[in-house]
Amino acid sequence: MGAPTENSPDVATAKGPPEDPTKDATPDKSKCRDQALTDEEADACTPLQLGVWRVLLPKEPASKYKRVRSAMDKWSAVALAYPLVLRFLLEIYSLDPRMFILVVVLKLWDGMESVLLLYVSSRLLQIIEVGLREGRPDVNAITQAIIARLICVTFTATTTWAREYISPIFQSRIQRHFEDYLLQAKLRLDIPTSSDSSSKTKASAYDAWSSFEGLCEAAQRAFGLTSQLLFISQQKSGGPLFTTIAVVRPLLALAGSHSLWMKPHVLYSDNEAYLRLLSLESMSGTYYRGDVIAANIAGWITSQYHQAIDALGSVTSRHAWEQYGIERTPASNIISALAGQLPTLYWAINAMLNPATFSMASIAIMQQYSTSLNYALQMLFWDVRQVGKYVTDIKVLYEAAEIQNQIVDGTVEYPRPANEADTSKGMDIELRNVSFAYPGDKAKENALRDVSLRIPAGSLAVIVGANGGGKSTIIKLLARMYDVAPGSGAVVIDGLPIQDYTLASLRQAYALLAQDHRLYPLPLAENIGLGYPEKVDDREMVMQAARDGGAAELLSKFKDGVETNLEPVTTAYGYQLDDDKHKTLKTVLGKLEKTTEVSGGEKQRLVSSRTFMRFQTGKVKLLCVDEPSSALDPKGEFELFERLRAARAGKTLLFVTHRFGHLTKHADIIICMKAGKVAELGTHQELMALDGEYASLYNVQAQAFTAPEVAASG
Repeated sequence: MGAPTENSPDVATAKGPPEDPTKDATPDKSKCRDQALTDEEADACTPLQLGVWRVLLPKEPASKYKRVRSAMDKWSAVALAYPLVLRFLLEIYSLDPRMFILVVVLKLWDGMESVLLLYVSSRLLQIIEVGLREGRPDVNAITQAIIARLICVTFTATTTWAREYISPIFQSRIQRHFEDYLLQAKLRLDIPTSSDSSSKTKASAYDAWSSFEGLCEAAQRAFGLTSQLLFISQQKSGGPLFTTIAVVRPLLALAGSHSLWMKPHVLYSDNEAYLRLLSLESMSGTYYRGDVIAANIAGWITSQYHQAIDALGSVTSRHAWEQYGIERTPASNIISALAGQLPTLYWAINAMLNPATFSMASIAIMQQYSTSLNYALQMLFWDVRQVGKYVTDIKVLYEAAEIQNQIVDGTVEYPRPANEADTSKGMDIELRNVSFAYPGDKAKENALRDVSLRIPAGSLAVIVGANGGGKSTIIKLLARMYDVAPGSGAVVIDGLPIQDYTLASLRQAYALLAQDHRLYPLPLAENIGLGYPEKVDDREMVMQAARDGGAAELLSKFKDGVETNLEPVTTAYGYQLDDDKHKTLKTVLGKLEKTTEVSGGEKQRLVSSRTFMRFQTGKVKLLCVDEPSSALDPKGEFELFERLRAARAGKTLLFVTHRFGHLTKHADIIICMKAGKVAELGTHQELMALDGEYASLYNVQAQAFTAPEVAASG
């Protein structure tokens, strides 16, 4: 929804209904509960159906003064937020005091421009009228008035240019400042907190600029309107009575305004046909292109799309914000339109009662005054109604840094002094009766159920088992990506609960190599070097890590070597490029910021190299490897495992794998998981002798190689 414009004839009447369309509505609790709301939440909501959209509004106490009470509550909230707004403005001021003052002054000056233009315009009309009446135009006076108007217009154009020139510069300063602020706020969040929808901030750096600009606009409108009211009320062609009459229409429009955009609400669609329409439409996008082509289902999608359109029928999908403002009767529009004619009635009555003092110039001047006041009031109401939004945006912005992490930091540095715990061999790990469920998980059973095990320092441990057995969950608990809930067991590191250690020191001693690690949108040298951030620019160490991780040969294939960026951030785009007329531009566009494709195995080698770079810190005491070879060929997998085993000195190694053979026969301890529990525990020989879960899984894989030989020999 855009701001009203001065030339829009319907701007004063295109408001919401004078009465709240929900005032007689009965809360539909059943439909609220269809959205998994609790009884308490359902009782607190007032549902409203607008086309395909369902709107949940907070239920307000019944009151004949509900609109007045709502307005008072909003302004009370704005007033209470004054210290936060002051902090916000002072923070922006500190970025560049001179530019801050210049921007604010130019904004406020804009409010005076309309008054100056009104003055010079009315002055010019009066001089011309006197000249026409007397038959002798005062050329000097007219020339002076025209020059004054041209000077005013020139000055106005200059200040407008200054605002437009300075604003982007100051906007960049403000946005960069708050981008840095929000970046730090996001990076400090742990996984449970960042995954919790209630903790996700909606703040953006652009909101900081728009809030600052909006507050300046509101101040400018207030200043400009006050100036106009004072000026017009003192003029002969205006006066206090005319000024009062001229503001009746916008005041009535304000009283009858009704906007969903300014109300707290939850908006969603529960229309099955509309939702299916959106789903089918999304399948035409790039993300699904390969699957759609391979399955040859374009015709089916089109057919189903047409069926969804027919099922939707005449139910409108126009946005609920627009539908909410549609009036049920023309009464409000009629009243507002009649109120807009009051200035005309004033002129007509005055012309009949005082014909000697009235003229066409005075009518034109009053018309100008009325239009200017009408527009100024509407724009002020528009800006002031959004002050609450700006205050909310500022509040959300600062709350981003106040979100409390669910993973609480400890106080003990890892490793502890040598006389308290010997970590020369690696990290000693113990799980004691650990049960764990992921936050928000809808599974019937916990991911881990009463798991107890111990991995001595320096051991090579392998966790095996079917999917969903809880293997990766153990890895995540050791990294403190998640914590065990109180009363659900304990994870113990070198004799102390894992929660006692500081997160920073514990994670310095921890390295994780997983199949789902990502490449960063950075040069390959940094992708590898960030395993050891302090040495990220040491190319010799980076290349050594690349050799250890098996990525050296891959790096040599690229023209830019380690400076290659496989997945650069995209900023290039073309607009209105014709295939025939702009071939050169389209060619250039195709070369810019192009993504370089590499295989899954090659990506895995690069990620593995990052882990070997981490080894060079000399602080790693625990290496957790979670299915890192899923994209590697057998030779690459064998070489990776051998290099990891060769680097095990002073480390405890914990592997999660589906593939048996290379690791399990070398393992000091094998942990066989099933359905969140430890099914079996021991060495390869011990578990094979049990002929249980582990032996069964091992034999399934072994048969893939031995069965053909048996069949051939038979």
